[in-house]
Amino acid sequence: MGEPSILVPLDGSLHSRAALPVAKALGEVMGASLRVVHVSGATPPRLSELVERLGLEGAALQGWSIDARVGEPSATIIDAARMVGARLIVLCTHTGTARPTAVLGRTALAVLHAAPCPVVLVSPAPRLAPWRLNRILLPHDGSPTANAAVGPAAEFACNAGAELLVVQVGTAGIGAPAERGSLTIPLYVDQPQHEWPSWSGELLGRLACSCLDVQLRARLRVRGGDPGPEITRVATEESADLIVLAWKGEWAGEHAKTLKNVVREAPCSKMILHT
Repeated sequence: MGEPSILVPLDGSLHSRAALPVAKALGEVMGASLRVVHVSGATPPRLSELVERLGLEGAALQGWSIDARVGEPSATIIDAARMVGARLIVLCTHTGTARPTAVLGRTALAVLHAAPCPVVLVSPAPRLAPWRLNRILLPHDGSPTANAAVGPAAEFACNAGAELLVVQVGTAGIGAPAERGSLTIPLYVDQPQHEWPSWSGELLGRLACSCLDVQLRARLRVRGGDPGPEITRVATEESADLIVLAWKGEWAGEHAKTLKNVVREAPCSKMILHT
């Protein structure tokens, strides 16, 4: 295999550029090159004009590549990701001036559905300082699906020297996830003295098995309440830089309620792994 790469779609808007510092930092952690892709509906401009349009004049472009393509944005981005074998796609949740009522902009949602690799969603809010990966938040409900996010989160934490914070949210009246092999949540969600210590030990044991020989700093926080708002609250309290979540691929209607809430409300970037 060749050098790993991160694909960064930019449409020329100021909002879309917010993905650049996140992609740059993740590229350094992964030892990956950045591939900027710009999709338009007309003949691509000259490279010098494109660099200016994308706001890359002052960027350290060493090791970066810029690809201009013509086509429908989401399909063209997916095609580019497959062609270069991208390890990640990093893009903003939306690039318009108005926040979309559907949580994600049309292009971001289409890319999330069809991406051949994990997608990192970045808030378009401007950044006053370089983005760094110091703390990773890993929501885990005890299910096998959630386990899919453990390996990537642990790898990033290890490579970046970041802390991995595992958060489990228990909701009163709701037991274990329906998936076979899920870890049953204690009956007394709001009483940590009942069963939670042994449950925490079993969950961390499972995580240790999933991480194999990776050495990392990890701790567990247990919260009670609605998972989406609680995950967002912990992310804010702990100043998390990245939330890593696994997703089954269902988005419409009441599906992915927790994921939608976290994507919309959490102040940090989110890495979504489509299982």
